[in-house]
Amino acid sequence: RRPQGHRTHRTITMAAIASINAVARVAAPKVTARRSFLGKGVSGLAPVRPAVRSVVVKASGEKAQVIKPLNGDPFIGMLETPVTSAPIVANFLSNLPAYRTGVSPLTRGVEVGLAHGFFLTGPFIKLGPLRATDSAEIAGCLSGAGLVIILTACLSIYGATAFQTPDVVGVKTLSGRDIARDPVQSEEGWAKFTSGWLVGGLSGVAWSYFLTQVLPYYS
Repeated sequence: RRPQGHRTHRTITMAAIASINAVARVAAPKVTARRSFLGKGVSGLAPVRPAVRSVVVKASGEKAQVIKPLNGDPFIGMLETPVTSAPIVANFLSNLPAYRTGVSPLTRGVEVGLAHGFFLTGPFIKLGPLRATDSAEIAGCLSGAGLVIILTACLSIYGATAFQTPDVVGVKTLSGRDIARDPVQSEEGWAKFTSGWLVGGLSGVAWSYFLTQVLPYYS
């Protein structure tokens, strides 16, 4: 017969082995999870395939386009936006001298020159080198007149280079209907527009100088 102490030692050893096996069974998924997380093989474990996630993309319904090609034709090369297509913007642009084809080029040049010549003198009067002297108004107006003459020379050079040969192909609509070309888009029309710009610009400068000498708020 074996002693009682030997039986107790054997019982404790078997209980320890059973607890080690239980801990190993619980820790096995952790090792596998760590292996799949690190992406490296672990000795004694079978390779784990990564889970494949399938994503289903549903086509969304057709949305209303805020910006789209003009008249639905992408070959025109112009976009239709809520700003450019608004009636108030279209009316404003159509009333500008540059887009009023029914007015002669000379008159359109005078209108554009009057507006620019009047406003060009302000920065020279208030920001010029003689702004703190008594001759600020006359110096600013002379500078504005000089700028008008320089811009007139630039307009003449552009007209001489842009309208050297007559256009063979006319302007047509999308349906094929002929449209009369703007008179300004020709050598003679551009020359008239430039002459009107010069007269209108110098007249605007003279009117600005007159206001600086008469009205106290302009001095």
